[in-house]
Amino acid sequence: MARGYDEAKDRKNKVSLFGKTLVRRSKSTCELCGETGQKLNIFEVGKIEVEPDYDRCIHICDTCMDTIDRLKKADENDLRFLNHAIWSEVNIVKATAIDLIKQIEGKYSWIDDLLDMVYMDEELEEIVEKISKK
Repeated sequence: MARGYDEAKDRKNKVSLFGKTLVRRSKSTCELCGETGQKLNIFEVGKIEVEPDYDRCIHICDTCMDTIDRLKKADENDLRFLNHAIWSEVNIVKATAIDLIKQIEGKYSWIDDLLDMVYMDEELEEIVEKISKK
């Protein structure tokens, strides 16, 4: 049991090293909803790999984290952050929004419209495919 604990603690420490770089990239704002002045968390997108990967991490606030955790039960207004995230210039943020939209597709018409508006190049499609395989 101690071995698993030590591995988890070591992994968490490695992920926390991404903090400064994520703060610079996100400009201390939630990368999903754009809120400032909130406590931000490092969120690993997709399947958790053995070694943490900066390119699969985003900086998000507690509100977005809670919404993701209960995505299927979230109400329409809780999902409005997707309007912001879908237009991000950071591919992993945009891919996360696309993945979330695909998980709740058909629930609200405006969400389906978002997916129709976004352009996905090959790189973005690959990222979405990778993170969708949870």
